[in-house]
Amino acid sequence: MFLIFGVTSGAHDLGMRKCRFFPCCSLSGAMAAVTCTFQQFTLFFIPLFRFGKRYFVTCPNCGTVYEIAKDEGKRLERDPLAEINPDKMYMMQGTYRKTCPNCKFPVDPGSRYCPNCGASLM
Repeated sequence: MFLIFGVTSGAHDLGMRKCRFFPCCSLSGAMAAVTCTFQQFTLFFIPLFRFGKRYFVTCPNCGTVYEIAKDEGKRLERDPLAEINPDKMYMMQGTYRKTCPNCKFPVDPGSRYCPNCGASLM
């Protein structure tokens, strides 16, 4: 008997979700794309089951990529209207820079007010 099997990678777009806060650039209430990556076992080129799921979101302002905790990712997968909890995001790649949400001027991470426009950063 002849069997063809293997493991392949895949990704699934979960759509745009609202996030209360992106710590990388102080962006609040923005919509961002959520993606699920996975591995799948195939038999005769037919996918049988998926494993190793990971969830990611990208900051729409500066491009920093965050991994989302598995339980939060599953919640987002089940509920298409769910908002991303920023406490369950972990920075993967990108520059960690804080910018003013009003004028996008780079500011120090400990600043309370923007030195460029005077807007509150809290």
